[in-house]
Amino acid sequence: MTLPLFVALHIVYGTLIGRVLFPRMRAEGEVLGPPLLLTLVPVALVSAPVGTAFMRYSGGWFLHGAFVGEASHWYERFNFGLLLGVVVLAGLCTVGGVLNVAIWASRDRPTMARSGLWLAALITGLTLVLDFRGVFTVIGSGGRFLWSHPVGLLTIGNVVVLGAWIAICRARFAAVPPQTGPGSGIPRSAFGGPLL
Repeated sequence: MTLPLFVALHIVYGTLIGRVLFPRMRAEGEVLGPPLLLTLVPVALVSAPVGTAFMRYSGGWFLHGAFVGEASHWYERFNFGLLLGVVVLAGLCTVGGVLNVAIWASRDRPTMARSGLWLAALITGLTLVLDFRGVFTVIGSGGRFLWSHPVGLLTIGNVVVLGAWIAICRARFAAVPPQTGPGSGIPRSAFGGPLL
């Protein structure tokens, strides 16, 4: 996936995982704590390294020829700034998707909570319309296609990991914990009754 599709993927991921974790966020009254950390785990461990590999080794394809033309490698100082930009962009798109869901779903506006999916569809559609060939032909690699280049495997791996993490969060972390009241000050016996 090229940079616009990379951005769209993370908006979709943030929106979907936000929808999965929203009941727990609402029950606990917490958005910026554990739910956000859970959301960013695969982005930090998988998407950021994949995005930096795309930028470093197939930068011409990843950026649709912007900045570097068809080159795959360039000077390290310029490269490092773009690598950091890709990492930050992946995190911001993910967090933006989660916060968009939290903001609109908390106001009982489920249609607007899906607006991240519409934005991602718009980005994907515009990318395919404007540079369809550039998405599937890895420039700077001698005309190799996406499915015959390592970036294709990394793309599939990234999508699979993000999808699997959504499934794991749905199964293990989305359940709303039972609400318990404040504890009693009366000591209790081993059998559950009061000592008196």
